[in-house]
Amino acid sequence: MKTVNNNANSPLLTKEDAHWQRLIARVQAMTLMDDIFFNCFMEDDTAAMQYVLNIIMERHDLKVISVKTQYTIPNIYGRGVRFDVLAIDQYGNEYNFEVQNVSNGAAPKRARYNIDMLDLRHLKAGDDFDDLPETYVIFITAKDVLGYGLPIYHIDRHINELGIKFDDMAHIIYVNGENKSDTPLGRLMQDFQNADPAKMHSRLLADKMKHLKSLDEEVCKMCNIVEEYVAERMAEAKAELAKAEAARAESEAARAESEAARVKAEEKAATSKLDSIKNLMKNTQWSAEKAMEAIGIPKSDYPQYLALL
Repeated sequence: MKTVNNNANSPLLTKEDAHWQRLIARVQAMTLMDDIFFNCFMEDDTAAMQYVLNIIMERHDLKVISVKTQYTIPNIYGRGVRFDVLAIDQYGNEYNFEVQNVSNGAAPKRARYNIDMLDLRHLKAGDDFDDLPETYVIFITAKDVLGYGLPIYHIDRHINELGIKFDDMAHIIYVNGENKSDTPLGRLMQDFQNADPAKMHSRLLADKMKHLKSLDEEVCKMCNIVEEYVAERMAEAKAELAKAEAARAESEAARAESEAARVKAEEKAATSKLDSIKNLMKNTQWSAEKAMEAIGIPKSDYPQYLALL
């Protein structure tokens, strides 16, 4: 029986295998808005990336000379970052592309962090700040995340008092996937959300999608990537759950310690008041009630102390 898994580290599957069929269906339903598929689609494909970049930038002259997918930048001081796609043009400008089906994945502070992490890679001690390249973080989102009804949003820093641009050469762009207009950008967004290459506007993108979804070798590769992705996300989820559980246990332990300290302090205070009541009764011949009144014990607490006398 013909095997269809090319991953030497995975068990061989057959085309009749139910799990394999589910993976096949998942791959066939994927669009460029799925980050797994987007990464595979753009891997080392400067032509496809160049086509997308020129439409978004409203240019015709940009040449993509390098494309890296799932590019990771570690951070020894805290959280690192993994870019969906990092592209470089002929001028040395850098473009971080992120596709997002959920709005919280395209939060403004994530864009800010990605910009910072792009810069982190470049300068070493003694380097000139002018050596930093011009950078773009581009979010392609399924929904209108910013909510103003525009097909595209260009975000730059400004000097508020002067109303002029602060040209630090760091840019953020949000592309609204809800835009399905009959424009180059609108047609691109239609293609990004179409799983059927026969229905895509761009022949370049359609041919690449057909290639990835038709050839056994490419489909196998995609299925293996989906499995690895799911396993990785499950591992991350388990790690996050373990981290949350540890934090919860630590919080509960701290709460229990605090409660024990509170009870101990209350018992100590009660013992001190009881000693004071006894001393007053002994030295003044007062009744217990009069002694408690003199100390300032609430009447509602009298039974508690009377039971201890």
